[in-house]
Amino acid sequence: MYSTEININGINGAREFVALTANYPKIKITLNHNEYEIDAHSIIGILSLDLSKPIALEADGPDLDTFIEALKPFTV
Repeated sequence: MYSTEININGINGAREFVALTANYPKIKITLNHNEYEIDAHSIIGILSLDLSKPIALEADGPDLDTFIEALKPFTV
């Protein structure tokens, strides 16, 4: 399992992030913010979060190393 914090900047950032997660459908990726846990493959879920603050991300599954490398532009 991998955990980190990410920043998603606005609607365009959310689109880019969801496009990234779409490349990894077998990885379970969740975003945790306050009491909410969101599937990171869902743009509607992401847009429901307060994107002005860092968001905790957890990921687990195959090809995790490749995903972590691709995630770097979003990590805090």
